[in-house]
Amino acid sequence: MNKDLEKTQELIKAYKEKPEKESFKAMVLQVQNTTFLVPATLPADVDREEIRKRAIESAGAPSKLPEGVKPFPCILKNEEGKVFFPIYTEQEQIPKEPKYDVIITIPFRACMELAGEGKFNAEGIVLNPFSDNLLLEKKLLEALKKEDELRAAGAKQVQVTPQQFRIMMRQKAEFHDLPMRLFKEGAEFVHKLSDEQENLVHEIYREAFQKTDLYPYSESDYSVMPLNISEDLLLVRIDTPAVKDAARLCYRIYVTMNPQTEEIHYFTIERGKEKGTRNIVQITGEGKQILHGEAPVEGAEIQRVMDLIKNEKEMTS
Repeated sequence: MNKDLEKTQELIKAYKEKPEKESFKAMVLQVQNTTFLVPATLPADVDREEIRKRAIESAGAPSKLPEGVKPFPCILKNEEGKVFFPIYTEQEQIPKEPKYDVIITIPFRACMELAGEGKFNAEGIVLNPFSDNLLLEKKLLEALKKEDELRAAGAKQVQVTPQQFRIMMRQKAEFHDLPMRLFKEGAEFVHKLSDEQENLVHEIYREAFQKTDLYPYSESDYSVMPLNISEDLLLVRIDTPAVKDAARLCYRIYVTMNPQTEEIHYFTIERGKEKGTRNIVQITGEGKQILHGEAPVEGAEIQRVMDLIKNEKEMTS
């Protein structure tokens, strides 16, 4: 809680010093993830002595109220009789008058719910009313609540078919997991790939699928061929399982390394958007994907990869 409040106080100060749209937006974003202090009164039938005893036993640390006890948050009214729901970042901000029984901690989103309840019908939430006096009006609170609802709706699990799942996991293997391993492990991975060949590729794909019962391939569905093209080029051709789905998937992958400098590259020969088209794409160590146009016929792919590496070297030299 202290870390959240510290950051919240920093952004409140920044907004007050420079009240602009961006600083307000940053403050509101932080406020939504913060727990605040709210003074409250207790129902008349509550045993206040028991609560005082709990407070003493907690030695100044927050303590829980007895089960079933629901404190009533204090509200503020202005001269026009309009009601506001006050929240505070620190106990020192809370005035001793009017009297209150306890200070409760409430996450901001719960404060929004309380402020909008009929029994309060507040015009908004006021943050540190006796110092910062920042008013978050009802209109803004309603907009934030709507955002939360839309976010929750978008976060609901999307049902996918087994076929869609297989496509997604294969794409994960080809466009994320394989290149990530390559650029993270570098030359060590290239040598391991050259040695273990289909076994390693099969394992990477199977791990991407997570659920082995939906993994449709066997080691024999892959073909890995290391080629020592020259002193400065080791190329590994990876033939992937046949592409039968109308989705962006790889026919082949080319991993290259300069043994002298350990510079590495990752190229894919993949299905294009239009039926029957094949593109050659380079994935960089930063995850950037560079489309190099339509791929040549299979017999000319290696030469195209070599040309791309040569062109890149000339541009950077």
